[in-house]
Order: sequence, then C-alpha cells, then structure tokens
Amino acid sequence: MGNQVAKLKPILICAICAVLLSACWDQTEIEDRAFIFGMAIDVAKDSESKIKLTQQLVVPENIASATEGGVGGKAYRNLTGTGRTLYEVNREMSKEASRPLDSTHLGVVLFSEDLVEQKGKMKKYFDVFFRDKKMRRGIKLAITRGDAEELLFVEPEHGKIPAEYIKNLLENKKRIDVTDLVRIGDIDEKMFDGTSFPLPYLSRKTDTVVDYEGIAIYNGPEERMVGALKGEEAKGLSFIRGLKNNGTIDTEMDGEPFSIEIISIKRKIDLENKDPHHLKFTITVHILGAVADQSGSENLKEYKVLNKFRDKTEEKAEDMMENAVKKLQNDFQTDVMGLQEYISRHHPKIWKKVKDNWDSGENYFSKSEIKCIVNVTLQEPGSINQTTTE
Repeated sequence: MGNQVAKLKPILICAICAVLLSACWDQTEIEDRAFIFGMAIDVAKDSESKIKLTQQLVVPENIASATEGGVGGKAYRNLTGTGRTLYEVNREMSKEASRPLDSTHLGVVLFSEDLVEQKGKMKKYFDVFFRDKKMRRGIKLAITRGDAEELLFVEPEHGKIPAEYIKNLLENKKRIDVTDLVRIGDIDEKMFDGTSFPLPYLSRKTDTVVDYEGIAIYNGPEERMVGALKGEEAKGLSFIRGLKNNGTIDTEMDGEPFSIEIISIKRKIDLENKDPHHLKFTITVHILGAVADQSGSENLKEYKVLNKFRDKTEEKAEDMMENAVKKLQNDFQTDVMGLQEYISRHHPKIWKKVKDNWDSGENYFSKSEIKCIVNVTLQEPGSINQTTTE
C-alpha cells in the first residue's frame, strides 16, 4: 500500500501543478486591458433600427501617468460605433481598442430620451446587462435630454474621467434631492414584469458640467418613457415617495423668501375604499426640518413665528405634491408614486382586480382620487433634537 502511494505522489504533484498553471495560462494583465467606465446608448442618425453606442475606456497606465505628473494624453478614450445590437457594436469596438474590453468596472449607463421614448427599445437593450455575468448589479442608470454620448465628452473641472464624474453626481444625495438612486439591480424585475418606475434625468449644461434636470417617467406596460417631471414637480414626487434626503423647501412669507432644510421624511399611504373604479388614497407625509435661510427679521425662537413658517412650508409642500399627482394622472397616466406596490402588498384582492389595467388600458390609477397631506415639524434654531412647533 505504501509503495502504491509513493508511486502516485509524482503523478498527483504533476496533476495539481497542471491545474494551477492552466488556470492562469490565458490571464490578461491589468495593464493590457481596456476598462469600460461609462456607456451611452443613442438612436443612430442614419437609421432608427440601429443604435449608436459610445463606450468610455480607461487604460490603467494613462491614469498612473497622470497621477504621477507625467505628460501624456487623456486618462480615457471614447469609442463610438453603430449597429443593430450591442453585441455587434461591441465586437467591432474590441478590434478598434486593440486590447480586450473589460466591463467589470462599468459604473454608469446612459440612455437618450429619443431611444427610450420608442416602445420596447430600452427593454430590448437592457437585457444585455442581465445576461452578462461580468456586469455588476450596482451600475447606475440615467436618461438624458439630447444625445447621451454628449455627456461622456464633458471635461469636468474636478476629476479626470467624465463617466466617474457622472457616477459621483448620481450618488451625491445632497445635490440630487428629487429621486432615489437607480441601479440596474433595482429595476430588473420591474422592467420585465411591466411595472412603471422613475429614472434620473440628466443633460449636458456646459462643456464642463452635467446638470440634473429632474425625473424621467417610464411606463412599464407601454415599455417607454412618457415624459419627465422637473423642478418643483420632481421634488413633489420625492415627497410622495417618502425619500429621505438633504434637499430644501423654498417658499416665502410676507413677501420674504425662506428655505427649510429637510432632515427626514416619512410617508404613509391609506386606502379609504375598495371600489376599483374609484379608489381613494390619502398620502400623509411627515417632514422634520429646520429653517436654513430667511430674509425677514422674524424671531424664530418665538413659537408663533416658527409655527407660521411651519404652516407656509406645509402649504408649499402640499402644492408641490398635488402638482406632481396631476401631471402623473392626467398627462403621463403613469404610477411611479408607489401606489401599485402598496395595493399589491396590503390589498391583494383589490390588486388582482386592477393590476391588468392599473396604469394602462382602463387606467384605474388615473381614475383614483389622491389626497396629499403634509405635517411639518421644525427644529428650534440651534437645536439638534428639540422641536418646538406644535
């Protein structure tokens, strides 16, 4: 028995070495790869049946050279191609890049509104991101006004890579106070089961700045973007969705402007009846805030004065929410407010009756009565935990 084991030892050692060596025989060194950091998908100018794909590649040695103060070109390179599928275009780009394309660091994907407004187009090309195992579910998504590729050609004042700059913009909650961050993993089920959802809406403001315009509205049953909420309407939707952010509510009292900093938001939805043809919802939003800026001379330490600020803030927030509701029900006829999720979870019997015609067909969503109530609590100036509005 001992002799047999001794004879097998050299064979086992050779087999193990062969496995270990074969695991890396085709390994590509990091410096020999072209990493994709950003991707923009547009409608091709010569044919609506084709797409124009722009990919922002980052080559490691270029970044290292720039970091060390070396002289050279940009830390990124944009490749553009057209074709009928992403695979087709990507295959040609691989040849142009002269090195393997690596999507493991892809951080942001931009779709132009012209593409997403066409029925089924976003869903068609979105499928690629689920099939490719190398692509992470944390990739950020956004819709762009105008051509998406334009955003990958900005020259940000802070940062070397446009795609990284855009990704940071989407992650910056203090600047984006109108919608939650959207990742590929957040909408995979919604995209394929016909649920409507909101997406960040961006544009190229200048050669160095990408601007956050508002919220793009994607209708699930219609499989297309149906419009966008901007400004106060977009912020009103954020209140309806109960998003916790660091935004502000700007209004005025006695002709003097003031701003309320939002510390936290809590939302509650109630359904008052069970008639599918005329559902009645009440959306109650509780906002904890603090006076961030005021132009008047009122003494905020006085209860009566602080309560006046509270009342004006509640009135303003309710107006913003109601305007968003009107736009969603009348113009877009699309529910991105979270009512669908609420009914399906808390009233499954009703949902069974309306789900096939919720924001399409008979559109029970548009026929629903939606009441918005805002309760604001303002912190005493200089206080962190104490509140004084009653």
